[in-house]
Amino acid sequence: MKDVNVMARQIFAGRKIRHLRSQIGLTQIAMAKKIDISAAYLNLVEHNQRPLSRKLQKKLEEAFNVKEGELTGGEEARLLSAMNELFSDSLFERSRPDATILGDFVAMHPEISRALLKLYRAFRNAREDTLKARESISSDPYFTKTSHQLLTQLTSIRSFAEILQDNDDLSEHQRERFTNVLVDESQKLTLMVGELFDFINGESKQAALLSETPTDEVVDMLSANDHYFPILEQAAEELRSRLGEPKPYGLFDALANYLDQQLGIEVEVVPVSSQGTLLRGMWELKGEDGGTLRLMETLATSSLNFRMARIIAEVAYADVLENVLSNVPLSSKEAKNLCLKALGSYFAGAVMMPYSAFRSAAFELRHDIDLLRRRFRAGFEQVCHRLTTLQKSEEEGVPFHFIRVDLAGQISKRFSASGLRIPRYGVLSPDWGVQDAFLKPGRINLHSLRAEDQSVYFSISKTVTKPGVMVGQAGNTFAVSLGCEASFARHVVYADGVDFAHPDSVLIGN
Repeated sequence: MKDVNVMARQIFAGRKIRHLRSQIGLTQIAMAKKIDISAAYLNLVEHNQRPLSRKLQKKLEEAFNVKEGELTGGEEARLLSAMNELFSDSLFERSRPDATILGDFVAMHPEISRALLKLYRAFRNAREDTLKARESISSDPYFTKTSHQLLTQLTSIRSFAEILQDNDDLSEHQRERFTNVLVDESQKLTLMVGELFDFINGESKQAALLSETPTDEVVDMLSANDHYFPILEQAAEELRSRLGEPKPYGLFDALANYLDQQLGIEVEVVPVSSQGTLLRGMWELKGEDGGTLRLMETLATSSLNFRMARIIAEVAYADVLENVLSNVPLSSKEAKNLCLKALGSYFAGAVMMPYSAFRSAAFELRHDIDLLRRRFRAGFEQVCHRLTTLQKSEEEGVPFHFIRVDLAGQISKRFSASGLRIPRYGVLSPDWGVQDAFLKPGRINLHSLRAEDQSVYFSISKTVTKPGVMVGQAGNTFAVSLGCEASFARHVVYADGVDFAHPDSVLIGN
């Protein structure tokens, strides 16, 4: 077991060292002499035939003023993996660079690589939006009906035009009558075409009926921001520093004390025997200025912490939430209220699972959700959701997609940074494997699938149950799924041993 662990920690940084030597203008012999090793050994390290030892790493850092850890290539490896995903797109089928060339390019031009990835993601989003728009329009009954009417109208006009063209013996009265019919039919056609363009542009009454719901608007807003809000991350870090950087086990007391001492809101954990006094089910905030936050004792610790952190966001950091909201185009008050709630929830998750510490733990534990849940005293769904927000430039996490469905397959939450196109409406196909979680409640299920573009993805899914409002009342059970593209699966402990050459299912027409 020890040998396996040692092998797992081996670091091959030849490309990095070669690039460093090129930058400072040294030959292999000159560099080897400066760090007191043989040129032959340096040659082997540079060609990844020997791993970079901790001792050699230290020598290089000290001799050439290299930042600690820069040669280990962790960030470069993630960037290279993302670039490999980019060039696996069929768009680059005839211009896919050699693996060595691509690796050298990423090592030498990380900023250009990040810019290319940003451009590619924008392209994929635009391509997805185009497909969605095409599907939405082509499947809409109004569009189908109007298209049929247009064809009928054109056929009618053509028929009358042929009559006028082919019959020279028509009387003046007949010719005038057919001409008037042609003018009338042409006017109708003009109106129909105008209405169709209004529909496509979203300006018609029919299009208004199909406009996005407030929930759709908020989901689109989150996706447009890649589920990452730097201003909320900063605010969460500020709150944690004010709390004295509490450990997860001490977060409840720290949040309760902050609410009481800084905001004048007393926290009361309501015993089961008094649950009937709660007017809003599991929790309520009584009083406008200050007051009491009453929380049912049957809530999990993660839910108690989450609720307190969100109240702090809505009260103490209301200006920060409003600042984010002011830059978001939303069409209704309901959408704005939902958006504020979503931003408050984001803040709460960032407080419970601080970005840097959580990201480091995620890679350290290879995204073992149960271990992350225990380390940060968070719920399974909370951890999965937080993993999708690790989008900070140069400190990204694994690009995951996230889905939550009910037993019928209805999607209630969705987000995709992995590139997998998640259906916007309707019922999720069983091919996705998410509903399989309902067959084994509480257990983690594994699933691999091949998308229409031939990309392969890996996901885990598990049931989560929201507690009922009253003690003894059944709660709502959902299946939560977290997944990534197969090239990132090595970072996920659950993917060990999965045969990606033979996926469990193939998506068709989703």
